[in-house]
Amino acid sequence: MAYTIDLDGKVAIVTGAAKGIGKATANLLAKAGAQVVIDDIVSQETVKPVLDEIGLTGKQPFYIQKDISVEENCRELVKDALAQFGRIDILVNNAGVVADWDKSYAIHVKALHFCSEAVKDHMAERGSGRIVNITSTCVLTGGTGIPQYVATKAGAYSLTRYQAKTYAPLGILVNAVMPAVIMSDMIMTRYASEEEMQAHYIPQMPVRRIGYPEDVANVVLFLCSDLSSFVNGEIIVADGGRMYVG
Repeated sequence: MAYTIDLDGKVAIVTGAAKGIGKATANLLAKAGAQVVIDDIVSQETVKPVLDEIGLTGKQPFYIQKDISVEENCRELVKDALAQFGRIDILVNNAGVVADWDKSYAIHVKALHFCSEAVKDHMAERGSGRIVNITSTCVLTGGTGIPQYVATKAGAYSLTRYQAKTYAPLGILVNAVMPAVIMSDMIMTRYASEEEMQAHYIPQMPVRRIGYPEDVANVVLFLCSDLSSFVNGEIIVADGGRMYVG
């Protein structure tokens, strides 16, 4: 009998999910049966096509528009999700920015911590929960050319280890995914076309292709499933082998 990841009955919050890795993750979690709560800062009108697209293959997502760079908004995000669905099983701290130092720190470090703290007590009461953080291989390579991005994604890396150590006794498993060379708005700011970008990266990639948001979402799904019940504090590199064997 084939094994199927089934998240039916579970509720997942995905931050920064109006596009990119967040959108792909929300879509895949919904396909697996989860009720997804999407957080972003775009308008309801802007996000509606995303919600409708995900709703074609899974439960209709619920959208909460909160700027999680503000601590109180992190608490309200969780409060609103609990009011709507009564439980939160999964938190994916995906929201990311290319911005100045203060905004980068507010989103990549503080918001990640505050959102996690906001769900911690609820998950602890139930003795179960999964938190997945999205960091970046630039933490180890120094890449991207954006120092505040590198430094604050390192904060997400370190917080993953801190949370994994302190939350696990409460029944909450915390892990992270560390992508690289993923098709995104950020990577395309450095190239005139996708063809130029691929010509630059593909020779460096052992798998001979770049990554896409769905590649990262697949790893997140594993970390949210029962298959990863003995995985805690891990930061999984998803880069097609570029960093270690490329």
